[in-house]
Amino acid sequence: MRREEKLKVCFILPEKAEDTATHFAHKWELMQELKEEVDFYTYAGAGLDLVRIFFARFQGARAYYIHYSFKGALVAWLAAKLFGGRVFYWNCGMPWLYKRGWFEERVFRFILRHTILVIATQGLADKYAKRYGLDKKQIRVVPNYIRISQLQNKPKEEARKELGLSQDKKVVLFLHRLSRRKGAHLLPEIIKEFSGRDDVLFLIVGDGPERNNIELRIKNYELWEKIRMVGSVSNEQTSLYFAAADIYLMPSEEEGMPNALLEAMAAGVPFVASRVASVPEITPPGAAEFVLPYGETHLFAEKIKKLLADEELREKISQEEREWVQRYDVSVIAPRYLELFQE
Repeated sequence: MRREEKLKVCFILPEKAEDTATHFAHKWELMQELKEEVDFYTYAGAGLDLVRIFFARFQGARAYYIHYSFKGALVAWLAAKLFGGRVFYWNCGMPWLYKRGWFEERVFRFILRHTILVIATQGLADKYAKRYGLDKKQIRVVPNYIRISQLQNKPKEEARKELGLSQDKKVVLFLHRLSRRKGAHLLPEIIKEFSGRDDVLFLIVGDGPERNNIELRIKNYELWEKIRMVGSVSNEQTSLYFAAADIYLMPSEEEGMPNALLEAMAAGVPFVASRVASVPEITPPGAAEFVLPYGETHLFAEKIKKLLADEELREKISQEEREWVQRYDVSVIAPRYLELFQE
């Protein structure tokens, strides 16, 4: 396709950074994958970028794609209303679990009803339609994605050596924001179930409001020798931690379609995760028993122990995950976004 024939899309993100500790980093993979077909005008949903959103329309952009940002969605809606264009708004999670202020909730519902909602799975699309009274014709289902090759570039022994981890221990990885939404406050209770074992290390990667609480309870339980807390790492570094892990742990209270599980599968790491949002939809059949009710810390520990005790089972799940996750590679999903922008 010649340059003059490219689509022009205004892409609005909460934070405009290619390498970040959040999942927003994956959005740059989409732009890279579609660079021959699409010219992206990329803005943050705050500050002067909100004004620049209008100028994207005069540069030829007729599609606005907004990732979560309320302000970005409102400005894009107004620009499209005045000058034409279509507004696609990505929102994917369980927002009904958390109470917003009256005004913020009204803004959210206005955005949902005056834009085309883009969401990751059909199950979540149905829930949003029911809870917010949305016309399903105004919803598009397009999954999350990762670049799988980036998660398969390091042997376990090499990754552990680089991170200074023992080759002899079983490593259970938590890599997420340290917040109640991500179940971080449940980690001490799960780790306590392993107090009598010296062969297991819990590797906690991330930062957030629950960090002090976790550290205090780990100290009270005398579990420091069972954990290693790393803090936030950039998206470019996450593959190293997945490569080093034997099991990925995700006890979240709330999710959408978690990129972290896609990354775990791409790395061939069996996971134990909460049965929330789209997690059951994106889990391969052979791993279904390890998707558990939120908050059942004893059950989480039992399933981790089951996986640690059975290397053959871990290998079987690992192989199934690597095959299953191919459907979520950015090269597979990007054409669906291109179809979206061409509407």
